[in-house]
Amino acid sequence: MRGEQRTALLVLISGRFHVQVPGRSVVLAEQGDYVVWGHGVDHSWYAEQESVVLTVRWPSVPGYAVAPTHD
Repeated sequence: MRGEQRTALLVLISGRFHVQVPGRSVVLAEQGDYVVWGHGVDHSWYAEQESVVLTVRWPSVPGYAVAPTHD
């Protein structure tokens, strides 16, 4: 993702997950492994296997809410 304006914390719940930030590739392999990247740091990711992750970004940004869908 490019142009992110928040700090982010990504925690591995299960699986195996890769996060790439400039100059570094991080492999999250054990439950509880985490990576933090700062304001304005471009990043990308991919799941090596089915994974569950928790990402927390701060500060909140107005307008990032997901619009409800109507079935």
